[in-house]
Amino acid sequence: MKSAATTKTALLLIDIQKGFLHPTECRAFLSASRTFNASIPSAENRKEVLICHIHHHSIYRDSMLHPDQTVEVDGVVRSAIEALEFVKPREGERVFVKNVNSGFVGTGLEGFLRENFVRQLVIYGLTTDQCVSTTTRMANNLRVVDLVTEKGEVEEEGDILLVGDACATYDRGEFNAETVHRVNLASLNGEFASVKGTEEVVKGVFGV
Repeated sequence: MKSAATTKTALLLIDIQKGFLHPTECRAFLSASRTFNASIPSAENRKEVLICHIHHHSIYRDSMLHPDQTVEVDGVVRSAIEALEFVKPREGERVFVKNVNSGFVGTGLEGFLRENFVRQLVIYGLTTDQCVSTTTRMANNLRVVDLVTEKGEVEEEGDILLVGDACATYDRGEFNAETVHRVNLASLNGEFASVKGTEEVVKGVFGV
């Protein structure tokens, strides 16, 4: 983990969309994600950080993240694929649209990170075991934050940080959401990313 002041850093916000406000979807995540977003410095104080919003537009009409789906928010019907208000993209922040689990397939995200010489990723969002896990694994496999020689040898490894307490999932069959969440974080930690908590990331990356 390195300071964003000295290491080119990108935040990947995965699928933080209004479809997850649906009663059957993942509500437990919201408070944790809000805490993380509220803890990082204001936009004016983190201009050196690239903010990348990854949004899911499902090709399946019964998915709550299909472009035709709507959800009621505070009495108003909104598009389910819109970003939640507390992470609404601001001017200068990029949005990458996907229709599979990985944020790297068909989105241009890999090229964007390489073109901007990103050496550290901070990842969080929904859901731990699906899009968060797949995107994290591919970031590692693609070596998007590593310095690689022409021979394909890793000269210097970058950092991939997964903010574990700003991710969540929901029940899967006989396994409750917390079990699914924790097992998936354990699987990723040390192999594909370093799983950290909000407090540690905010202090280590943003110096707050």
